[in-house]
Amino acid sequence: MNILKTLKVWALVARAARTAVNARNAALVVALGSAIACQDSTGPRDPRDIVEGAALLPAVEDARLRLVPVIQNLGVRDRIAYDMQQMEAALQKKDGHKARYHLRVAGGILMDYRAGLAGVTTDGPDVGGIALMLHAVSVAAGGTFDIDAFR
Repeated sequence: MNILKTLKVWALVARAARTAVNARNAALVVALGSAIACQDSTGPRDPRDIVEGAALLPAVEDARLRLVPVIQNLGVRDRIAYDMQQMEAALQKKDGHKARYHLRVAGGILMDYRAGLAGVTTDGPDVGGIALMLHAVSVAAGGTFDIDAFR
């Protein structure tokens, strides 16, 4: 009889432990789900960081669709296309911070690409056209892209 009571107690303990593990797992799933759901949400933006870049959208789109595919280095071409796409989305949302970030990344990659392969590739004029567009975005978004350093 005493063994039966002990087994019942252990069964209750095991059930309580399973419930605690299930509750902990459920809490973990809820925490991860909310983190993933809130990943793209933004808090209030600084009103001084709003960029009026609607006038630049045709230039960004033209550079992304017409000039970027001419870049001969596949890795550079893919990364610049991605940054241009993100810059275009940031300008549509008037997000100056994101536009400046992708401006810095794309500008740095293009400067390094042009400096390293200037005499080897034939895509120099197209890369220069992209640089002019980046300069226009830099002026509108308050970025630091220096067109003089690109020469």
